[in-house]
Amino acid sequence: MKKGTGLYIALCVLLMVLLFLPLLQQAFHPFKLQKLHGATEKVEPPQLSFSGYKDQSYQAQLERYVSANFGFHEPVIRLYNQYLWLYRKTYSQDVIVGKDKWLYGKRSVYDHYRQVPYWYADSNEALEAMFEKDLDRLKKVQRLLEERGTKLFVMICPGKDIICPEHLPDNGNFVMSDGLRAIDWFPQAFADNGIHCLNMNAWFEQIKDTVSYPLFPKTGMHWSNVACAQAADTIIRYMEWLTGKNMPNVKAGPVYGCEAVRPDDDLEKTMNLLWRIRPNENYYSDVHVIPDTSAQRLRLITIGDSFFWNIAYTLPMDSIFSGYPYWYYYSTIYFDSEHTKVKQLDLVKELERADIVMLLSCANTLYEINRGFLSQALVKLSSTDPDIIESIRDQIKQNMMNDSTWRQGLMEKAERKGKTLEQVMDEDALWLIEQNPEKYLSGEEE
Repeated sequence: MKKGTGLYIALCVLLMVLLFLPLLQQAFHPFKLQKLHGATEKVEPPQLSFSGYKDQSYQAQLERYVSANFGFHEPVIRLYNQYLWLYRKTYSQDVIVGKDKWLYGKRSVYDHYRQVPYWYADSNEALEAMFEKDLDRLKKVQRLLEERGTKLFVMICPGKDIICPEHLPDNGNFVMSDGLRAIDWFPQAFADNGIHCLNMNAWFEQIKDTVSYPLFPKTGMHWSNVACAQAADTIIRYMEWLTGKNMPNVKAGPVYGCEAVRPDDDLEKTMNLLWRIRPNENYYSDVHVIPDTSAQRLRLITIGDSFFWNIAYTLPMDSIFSGYPYWYYYSTIYFDSEHTKVKQLDLVKELERADIVMLLSCANTLYEINRGFLSQALVKLSSTDPDIIESIRDQIKQNMMNDSTWRQGLMEKAERKGKTLEQVMDEDALWLIEQNPEKYLSGEEE
């Protein structure tokens, strides 16, 4: 064998391995790799056809499929993301890098600069009109529920941009606008209109310079688990005041440090890096129930955003509540053995079963406090007689049939969805009632 031939053979073998190992991994997955964090869209392999090849849609779909499914794409993506992090950048569309390696959710930063208001309305006047409508519905639903023995209150969770503004990015990419922030409007409106509200955002602003633990994690979006643990007693005592009942009280133990526990590192995980962000200290505190034989476990329904996860992870919920279903964004249901979707519920029955309904929003999601719940609950609670709603729906359907343009649009919609015209009319009529309950329940016609 000539000198150097062995090296050439080794290099050739190595090249073949590098070429075919990804194909082997894609086809058979012999290596178990850590999945990427965050939402991923499944890309199906394209079907080859002459028309698809001619208009190049096949090639485009094939490229998307290969990019999403090639062997070892997980470590390759993490390697690329780690390279970006060297320059304090991220490929994630939901993460904004601040000072000192602090991470912020995109919505939090945009709300700080008063740009989120313009996602909902073109002017402050239009936005305030939207706020007024939600406030009016909230006031009515609170009253209707109290008549049935169920207490409703709003809990405003803190915003990271408000509590930790010193780490916000300072790169000139954000311009302060004059938009009306929901967090600047709703708390005072709640107080003026008798809406029960526990404003944790305001409380965190008061204590942020006096506590020895972080109120927000460096690499997470939500309030820290330790802050949630320390706030647990305040939350429970507010519920006691609201209901007038003695509930199991809780006490947070000593603060200790350890590796980040979800969701304290949720933003960092969505970045899909090879190595953890350092330095980064995380602290926790265990929550214990104080023994009390006279305490009552009440049933709590939570309707809100992802800030509730910290409560669910931190508090011994089974020892505090007899039930605590979580209607996430008024869509998916967690901690309920009977239901997984809100649309499965008999809404009035579920609300009447509850002792407390908590509308939970962080500072930058207060714009969506309705979430469809307030308008739907107003319809259901204002008219428990189904014949009244059916009569209103029949009138709307008659108006649909009398309007040729409206009727034609519904027929096309029914064909697209594979449903009958009657089914689509029923759905749309009910949707109209729930979108504008004040109008239809007052007897006005469409």
